[in-house]
Amino acid sequence: MTAFQLLSHPLEIALSSLFCYFTAYVIYQRFFHPLAKYPGPFLACLTDLWQVHQFMTLKQPYHLTELHEKHGSIFRYGPDKLSITDEEAIKSIYQSGARFMPKTEFYDAYGAAHPNVFGMRDESVHSLRRRQMSHSFSTSYVKEMERHLDENIRILRQKILSHASAQEAFDLKKALHYYVIDTLGELAFSQTFGVQISDDETRVPPVIEHSLLAAVTGAWPSMTARLKKWLPLIPHKGLQALFKGRKACAELASRSVSIRLNAIRSKDGSNDMTSERKDILTNLIMAKHPDTGEHLTQTDLETEAFGFIIAGTHTTSATAALLFYHLLHHPDILAKCVAEIDANLPVLQSSESAYSVTVAEASLPYLRNCMKENFRVTPVFTMPLARRVMMPGGTTIAGNHIPQGTSIAVCNHAFHHNPAVWGPDHDCFDPSRWDEPEVEGKSRLLMHFGLGGRQCIGKTVATTNIYKLISTLLSEFEFELADDLERKRALVNGFHGKIPELISVGISDLAAPLLLSNEVQTDEL
Repeated sequence: MTAFQLLSHPLEIALSSLFCYFTAYVIYQRFFHPLAKYPGPFLACLTDLWQVHQFMTLKQPYHLTELHEKHGSIFRYGPDKLSITDEEAIKSIYQSGARFMPKTEFYDAYGAAHPNVFGMRDESVHSLRRRQMSHSFSTSYVKEMERHLDENIRILRQKILSHASAQEAFDLKKALHYYVIDTLGELAFSQTFGVQISDDETRVPPVIEHSLLAAVTGAWPSMTARLKKWLPLIPHKGLQALFKGRKACAELASRSVSIRLNAIRSKDGSNDMTSERKDILTNLIMAKHPDTGEHLTQTDLETEAFGFIIAGTHTTSATAALLFYHLLHHPDILAKCVAEIDANLPVLQSSESAYSVTVAEASLPYLRNCMKENFRVTPVFTMPLARRVMMPGGTTIAGNHIPQGTSIAVCNHAFHHNPAVWGPDHDCFDPSRWDEPEVEGKSRLLMHFGLGGRQCIGKTVATTNIYKLISTLLSEFEFELADDLERKRALVNGFHGKIPELISVGISDLAAPLLLSNEVQTDEL
């Protein structure tokens, strides 16, 4: 064919060129790429759209766990991505220093307009912001604010009692979620969101929508910025609902900051906050840069407030609901928890709404093991925590050479179910395993809050809140599953080895309501 004839068929030339390029790309990615030696799904080695789809199924961490069962402790789940569950990987990736293992572009998708302390990839800025926020997430701070937790637990107890008195089934998962939302409002913004009293679901921050949107767009890091810009213009009902949810959370954060700033300034026209209630936001407003003495801008405050709402509601309530699920499906374990509470804690007086954080944490070692086992079997924070290998020449983890530039991650659900680490009974909810010194030594490997310098700053607030909540509710109420068959099966042999049906938007949760029967026995408040 002559040059003239070639030029007269431009479409054929374009298609042929495209086909040749695509074929060469596939061959390179599959057989010659530096990660080609690692197994994994065929489509995953070609495009990050495979990972996007995984998040959209709402089963991403559980599919990764299945792939690890198939391929072993390390496999390729993106063109430049490796997932690993070797015990050695925990220290190498998350505790070796951020300079050599910084967060990847995945985290850019998690801020509203600007990165908050979770999504910040600049380590110096992150370190400073974390220091500014540290007191607000300490045990001492929770104790200072404990009376506000008590008031919301009192409301929750009254709600449960009203269901029991009416002999009606109720969704404990929803009740716990409403409680956590209102306590977040008190701890972070000195105001309840009023969800428990109103029982108004429209007041619930649409955190799930933002989380799913962030996970999906972050899974395709080379396109994240473009997706954030252009996806809002696509007239797809489901997609628009996700952006509407993110916008609602951002507006709630902005409104909460404005209310708090106005309350402070209206007192004396200045930023003197020494007499103000020290909620998390107020402590952040008071914070100063150690060198310049400058306060955070309103945009910075709104960015962190957005993070409080996203990280402080869904995760804590889902964790509490999952713990109740495990206890209710293992009556023998539940009975041990109740017996420990009855033996070690005094009966609550009529003037007391809940046990104190100090008493609950110090007196209930078996409940502590149950919480630890809950974090292991069903961790809530289940997105792969991706880090970029920056060491020249790459690094070696558990005998696997990882080239420089690779995105490597541990999905904690997959790691927590690695039989090589946790044994063949890794699916079983068994708190007694933590009495074994060898297993107890592995508690440092649990990644339910992340690990290292980027570990979730809200870990202490969440765990102390759960200790306080669970011990109080188990002391005051006798809970039963609403489903007769499910309850009988649990009584006969428990649900050992059966993980509940879960869904994940990057944050895992029970797929179904946690319905309790209308025969709940209670002590009077």
